[in-house]
Amino acid sequence: MSAVIFGLCWPNDSVFSEAAMLNLLEGESLHDAGLRLKLGWNPSWLVEAGFSAFDSNGAEISEKTSIAGQIEWSPELRTCRLDDQVADSAKPTGQPYRRRTSGEIALLSLWASTVNSKGIKLERTALSSNSRGAQFRDCLIRYLQCSLPEGWSVRHEVPLTHIRGLHMRRDVSDRKSDILIIDEGSRLVAALSSKWTWRSDRGTEAAQMVPLTRYRPDVPYALATAEFPRAARVTRESIEDRTYHVCPDWVGSWIAVNDLPADASAQERWPDLDALRKAGRAAAERLSINGLDTLVNDLKASGDIL
Repeated sequence: MSAVIFGLCWPNDSVFSEAAMLNLLEGESLHDAGLRLKLGWNPSWLVEAGFSAFDSNGAEISEKTSIAGQIEWSPELRTCRLDDQVADSAKPTGQPYRRRTSGEIALLSLWASTVNSKGIKLERTALSSNSRGAQFRDCLIRYLQCSLPEGWSVRHEVPLTHIRGLHMRRDVSDRKSDILIIDEGSRLVAALSSKWTWRSDRGTEAAQMVPLTRYRPDVPYALATAEFPRAARVTRESIEDRTYHVCPDWVGSWIAVNDLPADASAQERWPDLDALRKAGRAAAERLSINGLDTLVNDLKASGDIL
């Protein structure tokens, strides 16, 4: 599900996809090139994920290349920009460039590996910020509606004045909720905010929360997001009661790769994708970054609340 939602809401493509087009020496393997170039990512991640490397003559590289030159990957690599704190103009010789490109390649490898192993076929369409947010919200609604018990409903953009307890309040405006979860007894279980990324627009969210927390303090207010650079901060500082992430293990892997010291080898730290996944899972658990499956379980558990 992480792969489907992330693929349907694919972030803007990164100009740094070319960072994976390594220049190999004659008789050099991808592994050896990674060590020589002191990469912050491991070329074997891409190979495991289903990408093939070809030398400058167009021959697939299985072990060592017979000719020096820049390699190409097939299918074409489409990494996505996740870190808005590292500019597209970052110099290839700097640590910010190394950190950003490594994180992008790590995520692409994890995503492609899942898509290929599950036989998922979908187009990664270029979306604007507004359309991506709406797409993400619709994906969440569909996922929740299919995952929650029969009789439950998931509604979006319900005017706050249509919520019991807020409906006759003088100071409640016509603002609309993002997503509301209602059980089979027509009980409002929780309000959910869907935010693909976490930015400075939290003021609008706070304006929506004020009447809810004032007049319906019994209703939990949660956040679902796909934020990467601020994922750990969101978990700690978000004004919502609880936060959930589309792909917590991948965020954990991205954080682990970003935290790799400049003099450390990604290939030695994470020799394969399984090692990277385990590191990501450990980081997500350490930072308490929970996924959408946890959101569904928490919502279902509301039936046991007296």
